[in-house]
Amino acid sequence: MWTSTLELSPKRVILTQLLGRFWHGAYFSSFAPLQVQNLPRQPLPASNWVRVRNHLAGICGSDLHMIYVDGDFRIAPAALPSHRHSYPGHEVVGEVIEVGDDVQQLHVGDRVVLQSGPSCISTGAQPLCRSCASGNYSLCERAHLLSGPEPIGGGWSEEMLMHEQQLFRISPEMSDEQAVLLEPSAVAVHAVLRRLPQPGDHVLVIGAGTIGLLTLQVIHALVPDATVSVMARYPFQIELATRMGAAHILYPQDSYQGVERATGAKLFTGMFDNKMLIGGYEVIYDTIGSKKTIHNSLRWARAGGTVVLVGLSLHTMHLDLTPIWYQEIDLVGTLGHGMETWPIGSYEYRSTFAIAAEMIESGQLHPEKLITHRFSLNNFREALSTTTAKSRSRAIKVVFDYALLPASVVPNVRATARQRRPVTTRAARPQEQQGAYEESFVPLAPYEHFIEPASPFAPESEPFEVPLPAPQSSIPETEQPPSFSAAEQPALEDQSQTTTSIPETEEPPSFSAEEQPAFEDQSEIATSIPETEQPPVFSADEQPALEDQSETTTTVISKPGRARKSTRSQKITEDIQAPVEAIGNSAGTNQAADTLEEEKEE
Repeated sequence: MWTSTLELSPKRVILTQLLGRFWHGAYFSSFAPLQVQNLPRQPLPASNWVRVRNHLAGICGSDLHMIYVDGDFRIAPAALPSHRHSYPGHEVVGEVIEVGDDVQQLHVGDRVVLQSGPSCISTGAQPLCRSCASGNYSLCERAHLLSGPEPIGGGWSEEMLMHEQQLFRISPEMSDEQAVLLEPSAVAVHAVLRRLPQPGDHVLVIGAGTIGLLTLQVIHALVPDATVSVMARYPFQIELATRMGAAHILYPQDSYQGVERATGAKLFTGMFDNKMLIGGYEVIYDTIGSKKTIHNSLRWARAGGTVVLVGLSLHTMHLDLTPIWYQEIDLVGTLGHGMETWPIGSYEYRSTFAIAAEMIESGQLHPEKLITHRFSLNNFREALSTTTAKSRSRAIKVVFDYALLPASVVPNVRATARQRRPVTTRAARPQEQQGAYEESFVPLAPYEHFIEPASPFAPESEPFEVPLPAPQSSIPETEQPPSFSAAEQPALEDQSQTTTSIPETEEPPSFSAEEQPAFEDQSEIATSIPETEQPPVFSADEQPALEDQSETTTTVISKPGRARKSTRSQKITEDIQAPVEAIGNSAGTNQAADTLEEEKEE
């Protein structure tokens, strides 16, 4: 099965970092951490595991950090023992196609999303750590020390093999487009519940990507009376944030003045352009997490306010933390999702995934509106480029759609697979080539080159062309040849531009006088077929003379592959007796071309 893997060994990371400074292709080379390979299909490693066939998978910012080796070995998580091999893609929805004998919660046919990574429960570790015992599997204290079977495949793979506890079953009412963004929706819900704004508060969301816009939706759903500002970078993000209810937009070029206008704070400027605000936002959600955004958010929060750090950075930082003690700012971190106090104000607990799923099903959240581009997995380079070049592509959420994967790419038999779409992928460039399509290719040698997949209708011999009057169409297979009246018979136009298939038949067609096909240009054809029950036979003296042999002579492939010339009457009879294999080849090729042409016109 086609599987994406990440190998974060120091050798691969350092080499890719060095070459990536001047060669962008280094991130997709054979020595890069990311590899896309056709690996053997593995059996279930344990009796309580399941096999999931993926439908959609999203590209997350954390995935990009790993692929483009955007990190530093000196950060705290890098000191922990961890598995060097991992599978990218945690935003994924798929269908359970196989279950182990001891699986209790899931059944074949259930649609599921990936909820958590390995934990004490998924590996059978006893006793459970404190986090796993409370349902916060993302904070498992033994995640880097666990032994036992490891998951196989991720969202960027055709299939996943997971412990049933790692998956969350979704209801039939939720679409795949909504389900694939259930995980980032849960991240947004968890971030807002880490510090829930109060009615009338001024709230700022830094960043207008997927997490930022979902956080905006969650705030409006839970605290509709809060005044929410959004700091966006690109015009298309500003447009979308405004449509989703942002009261104010902050622009990077005059952000301090924007905070002053939106909140009524007082701006002070000192030496070396040092700026400080008195007043500001009660709550700030930083979905970027860079050095600059953290520095600014600590100065934009009012005294006693809270900054929730939602975005992540894998780099060490040199920061001014004086606002934390000078203004008593709370800097709160958030990671993924877990268990929440729900309903708000109660003493009950519920998983973040269940809360987010409920909000989506009730219409409070609309994550599906954020999907802007779809690609097949074998077109991953274009997908990643589209995700990173937002100013050009206007991308919000880019997903891999496994219905776009060509049939020739799939190495396994999919007994319950969905009906596939045409084998084309939309070229995701709204500004440059909106509506254009790109053909899918098969990465036989990952990251080196692509070649076209072999067509199942590829001919074994010389292509066979049969000129018939109906362009871009084919006559369905039937036991008897079709017959036409004189009025119904299509006229022959440009036979050089028309190639179609002829139905399989036992006998050549016969026409009566009324059914005899008419020709438009009698001057180009010496004679037509006389009225008879059998095809006409001419002697050497009776053979009609052709005025222009170049216009009426057709090459016909017989069984031994021998070409010969024939008159119009002989050609009609012999074309019907042409090999069925050649007809199938010609029809398959034309149908694929017609499908692509129709999509371009649409």
